[in-house]
Amino acid sequence: MHNSPRTVSEALLRTNLNELSHLLASELAMSCKKIAIYSPDHPVGQKALEKPFLLLAKYFQFRSTVTIAIQRTNLIICNIALKDAVYHSQIIQPMQMNDITVLLFDQNISMKEFGVFMERFVKRVKQDDPNYHFMTFLSRRNIKTVEANTERAFKLFEEQRQYRGEVDDDFSVRRFTLDQLGTDPSVLAQLAETPDSELITHCIDFHPNLVRYLMPERVTSLPTREFRKELERLSSVISGQPESDPDREKNVRKFVSLLKLAELHPESANILKQLSTFDLVPAVGSAPPKVDPKSSTGKIKTEALSQIESLLEEYCSDGSQSYEITPFSDAFERLLKTGLKEKASSILTRLTELLSDSNPGRRQQALSLLSRAIDQLNFQTDFRLFEDLVKQVVVQLTARRETFEYSELIWRVCDRAIRERKFSLMAEISACMATRRYQDGSVTVYDSMAVKKAFESLNRPEIIDRLIKETINADHEIGNQLKRIMVSIGSEEIAFALSQIVAHPLRQVRQQSLRILAEMGKSALVVFSRIVNDDNWFEREIGRQELPDAKWYLIRNSIFVLGNLKDRDAVAPLRLRISDNDIRVRREIVTALEKIGGEEAVDLLLLMAEDSSHEIRETAVAAIGVIGTPEVVPMLTDLLNRNSSEAIKVISVLGKLGGEDARAYLSRILNSEDDLNTISAGRHSKDDLRLAIVKALGTIGDRPALNQIREYRDSLSAAQKFLFKNSPLQRTISEILSKS
Repeated sequence: MHNSPRTVSEALLRTNLNELSHLLASELAMSCKKIAIYSPDHPVGQKALEKPFLLLAKYFQFRSTVTIAIQRTNLIICNIALKDAVYHSQIIQPMQMNDITVLLFDQNISMKEFGVFMERFVKRVKQDDPNYHFMTFLSRRNIKTVEANTERAFKLFEEQRQYRGEVDDDFSVRRFTLDQLGTDPSVLAQLAETPDSELITHCIDFHPNLVRYLMPERVTSLPTREFRKELERLSSVISGQPESDPDREKNVRKFVSLLKLAELHPESANILKQLSTFDLVPAVGSAPPKVDPKSSTGKIKTEALSQIESLLEEYCSDGSQSYEITPFSDAFERLLKTGLKEKASSILTRLTELLSDSNPGRRQQALSLLSRAIDQLNFQTDFRLFEDLVKQVVVQLTARRETFEYSELIWRVCDRAIRERKFSLMAEISACMATRRYQDGSVTVYDSMAVKKAFESLNRPEIIDRLIKETINADHEIGNQLKRIMVSIGSEEIAFALSQIVAHPLRQVRQQSLRILAEMGKSALVVFSRIVNDDNWFEREIGRQELPDAKWYLIRNSIFVLGNLKDRDAVAPLRLRISDNDIRVRREIVTALEKIGGEEAVDLLLLMAEDSSHEIRETAVAAIGVIGTPEVVPMLTDLLNRNSSEAIKVISVLGKLGGEDARAYLSRILNSEDDLNTISAGRHSKDDLRLAIVKALGTIGDRPALNQIREYRDSLSAAQKFLFKNSPLQRTISEILSKS
């Protein structure tokens, strides 16, 4: 029943031995039950033998032996302790009855021999029966493919690693074979020189072709430092041994074996650099060994390179109709596992370049291969390859050389980056794509269909949900990367998702979400305008002025975002709420309008300058002074004539705005007792008003304004000048004119 595979495939290496062992146990238990009733020659008995025998045959595809052991009533198959099952007793009881601790099945077992074994295994035999001892029975029947409690069986059971079948773990053929190889460089070098037939003596019962296939993977995974350390240790030993020492030749052979093994390591140049023992080992020479295509290690690399080149030639040829990419996937993974990273990188580059090919079929084929290659990359060992791929995509996007297939490539790359939490790479691509999008009024325009399609892929609900969750838990660095991503995508869906966390209990989450939204432009404007326009958010109990906290925090942050966007279109939704009973809402609107600026914002501030609250009136007027222009002066003077409650502040703002109208109005009321009486209206002293007017004219500071101040000073009588010599008004006039 020798079933060693001629070729090793990734599908075979991914076979789950835990599932196979549990299946073998269940079928073997059922077979035991039926053989105890029917003979192996009976049709029912024959059928009962077939399933476990075929499962053994499947196991023998990977290894030369199958062991079944019991340990403290636990059933263990091929060193996998199985989950407890009621049917295990059908196997455990016969083993206990026959005083068997470990059974071993050899790969050469035949169906007939298996039937003889099973018949005796389940049969109750008296102690005085010549066949009572199990191994005696097998020997008399000349069955050498089944062993019970032999030294070899115990060695394979006790000296190999034990696994727990009830836990979630990697039970693949690859993992088990690599575990048997171990991680000791010297042992691996010895195994590389060991004939296939003798591997079993090292407790390696996986087939030699699997061992040879996976040897480069194991070597590639070894830390460079450990490899180098072992070579230096042997080098030191050899250097201290005289040539007459019989152990020296043995150590030299070990050293040479390690050097050959180092050929498989991607860092072989660093491992072999400046080893002092090269001159002591004539077989090696004075320089690090080069890969010999005829050596076992060289053959492995040559085959891997040849295979991938052959497949690419086949896939990318003009007449290729094949889209079966599993062989390529296996070959590319082989490159990665054997440390041929430079070749793998060149393959990724070549496939990316093919996405710009004039042949649509070739582009689609290249995309399929690239997608599979991206899935194959291990971010622990192959991260540099992924980085290089991202850089290449960015270069193509920047140069505007992308084809429509790039949309799928970008999605694949970003999806993998999200799964691996490598947000910096996704941010790099998304930020580059954002440069290919612009606003034409209220319409978003893309200059590339590939970029538009890629953004649509990134705007999926599951992606947005993941980005939001990451934002909540992110540190400063990752938070900035996520910000770049979400601002680059810039969709209404992201803006809405962020609106759900602007009132988050954690302050840093609120701040981060608001920072992102402040840079999202029209998308954030649409979402938060919708919130401010929604009357449901402004409902409160009858007679209550303030909004409930839950609503207030959302409204406050919505107004804050609208202000930070500095988009003139944000004025419209704010206009609806300037008369809200909650003074906090009106206060936030004034602040937002000041940030937005423009004529419409000023007009709205003029309305709010007549608010019932002194605080709102004052801040509204102050905001006009920041964003207003001289053109607004007539409206301010009209406001002052009708409502002088904020006269001091309005006069100050007139000075800041300046212009001929402001100067003329200030000059007139400075010299008019009637105007001053009207404006003061019992709320302000006329001296305070005059002081404010002089300061305002001083702020304007042009020659006509300064002349008005001089004229006012000169118009004072000698008595007034003497009496008010040290008054604030006189000091202010002196200071202003002294600087002119």
